[in-house]
Amino acid sequence: MGLLSWLKKKPGTQPAEAPPAEEAPAESAAELAESLSASDGALRVDAARALLDRLRNGDDEARKALAAGIGDLFSDEEPAVRATALSALRLLHAPELLEAHQSAVLALLADPVAQVRTTAVWSAARLRGETARTQVRALLTCEEEPLRFAAACALSELGDSAAVPELTAALREDHRRQEALSALMSLGDAAALPSVAALFEEESLGEFDRTLAAAALRRMGDPRGAEHLCARIAEGSDDAPIAAEWAGRLGVGEAVMALEDTADREGDPARGAALRALGRLQAPGAEDRLLAIVRSAEEAEDVRMDAAEGLAELGTAPALDALTALSREEGELGSLCRELLAEVAANQRSQEERALPGTGGGQRP
Repeated sequence: MGLLSWLKKKPGTQPAEAPPAEEAPAESAAELAESLSASDGALRVDAARALLDRLRNGDDEARKALAAGIGDLFSDEEPAVRATALSALRLLHAPELLEAHQSAVLALLADPVAQVRTTAVWSAARLRGETARTQVRALLTCEEEPLRFAAACALSELGDSAAVPELTAALREDHRRQEALSALMSLGDAAALPSVAALFEEESLGEFDRTLAAAALRRMGDPRGAEHLCARIAEGSDDAPIAAEWAGRLGVGEAVMALEDTADREGDPARGAALRALGRLQAPGAEDRLLAIVRSAEEAEDVRMDAAEGLAELGTAPALDALTALSREEGELGSLCRELLAEVAANQRSQEERALPGTGGGQRP
């Protein structure tokens, strides 16, 4: 969307409609990188965030600019710049940068600004070695609840069972419950099963939270989880989109039939989630189904975008070829396909990084 919105004038208030203003050309990555050293703090914040957005979209020039200047960003006077630098460090997937800036990252765990401290947790969790892991674990006993919870979520992605007590305690808090369930699913530690099962059985629990609890049960090996997810998809309930999403993420193969039925129903709120899930599950016939939808001019663009996400999850050569072809187009679908291809490439780099000896674990999705 443009930066300006034009107000329609009432009839007779002016003789003619003013011509639309021309949009200023987008700044190059080099120009944004130069703005990182501007005296105006707001300009530095905008430039750092713009480069981060471009990095997320696979812009190689933005990657180079952030990698070259990230050390200075960690000590910037603007908290938003420091937080953006921490986010960029995770997205760069560069072990050498993590090692070079380990001290700076760990120092930011004690930053005077809460947003920076919380963001630093995620970068610290990616650092190699036991020193960083020990410092993140230590946050589980700090007095600052948001920081404790962030540490627990970050540790969950590393498979660290030290996160379980904080995450299960958060199940009792309405504003934390869904994120805690997601973190417990990432961790998959059976020690949390009694707490999740008790939550699942609560009569007063909302259906959306119950479906998330069912997904966590499935992750921990409780058959009630898959049964609930399949039932909600087949019933077409309000929480069917969530059920379909997690059925795909958790490999619930028994949900394929219900997902196919949902994917064939035009206008079904869960249709997009079903298309993505069929791709994740590598379901028989998913490639043909998704390719037909993403190439169809008769389908709504949002449905085609869902099918594109399913193709990215499928990851076959024809699927990626189709995304590459569509990425050359203008509009939201083309933009999404470019983002998806960048994510596929980033995931491949991340997998290669995790395969290195002594490499720390995951990144928040």
